[in-house]
Amino acid sequence: MRVESYILILCCFAFAGQATVSLKAQATVEPGVIRLGQIAEIKGEAEAVKKISNLEVGKVAEPGRKTRVTEGVVKLFIKSIASSKDVVFNGAKFSDVTARSGMVSADSLKNLLLKEVRLRMPTNLQEGKDWKFEASKVPNNLATPERGGKILVILSPQFSGVGQEVAIIQIFNGNRVISKHNVPFIVHRFEYVAELKKEIRKGEMLGERDIEMVWQETTFQKRKIIKKAEEAIGRTALRTLKAGELLVDNSLTVPYAVKEGDVVKIFAKFGESVVQINAIAQKSAFKGQTISVRNADTGKNILATVSGLGEAWIN
Repeated sequence: MRVESYILILCCFAFAGQATVSLKAQATVEPGVIRLGQIAEIKGEAEAVKKISNLEVGKVAEPGRKTRVTEGVVKLFIKSIASSKDVVFNGAKFSDVTARSGMVSADSLKNLLLKEVRLRMPTNLQEGKDWKFEASKVPNNLATPERGGKILVILSPQFSGVGQEVAIIQIFNGNRVISKHNVPFIVHRFEYVAELKKEIRKGEMLGERDIEMVWQETTFQKRKIIKKAEEAIGRTALRTLKAGELLVDNSLTVPYAVKEGDVVKIFAKFGESVVQINAIAQKSAFKGQTISVRNADTGKNILATVSGLGEAWIN
């Protein structure tokens, strides 16, 4: 009796399981598993339609990604639950399936990237004046999950805030990273730099009137440009410098530690004591040079060795 009932049930299922499957030429699904009911129209008895519709026939994990599901592949999956005689195929021979996605424009990504750059730039630098942001290679219409997705912009730990930089843009589906994108960008820097107003010959000393501070971009300047006039005044040219030329450190001698006419702190050691007086430098000198200085109180000249900026010791 039990065997006869079992055979009867199988016959009923075979008859009830007849269905027609019509693949769609194109279909859009949520990222993840592709079920046959998402990419095909299935008609027939309700129970058979339910079983066939729920079949997993492929995957398309990332938003915006595409894959192709063929009739042959579908037939292989159907064999696991029904006889091929019970299923009739109509429609397309394959279905091009796209994972549903939201799109993020290049402008939106630039704004996210700029926001992170602003957080990392020194607060004493003014955007639009001291620095400018440029990102010309940001991907456009980047695919993200239509629901539950998020974007994270990560700057390099070595971010310097000047010149060529690279950020990593991560696309999340919930808490899972589904794609990463390296995005280059540039931070342009602008500063005052020292420029020559006239030609200076080799061996000539630079004075205050020889130098003009000008506002220029220094982003890709590899040389050590002088950015304060006082760093150049009193130094001599190691080569002939042309008018309009930016002053670089290695085109000038090292700066004087003491300049002629400056008030210099003079130190002298007597036993365990150190005495300090003020004197007037009689000539400009570098550190280590011995020069004559005039005692500011007595008017007498004495010899002292320059030990640092504005300082010297009596021999």
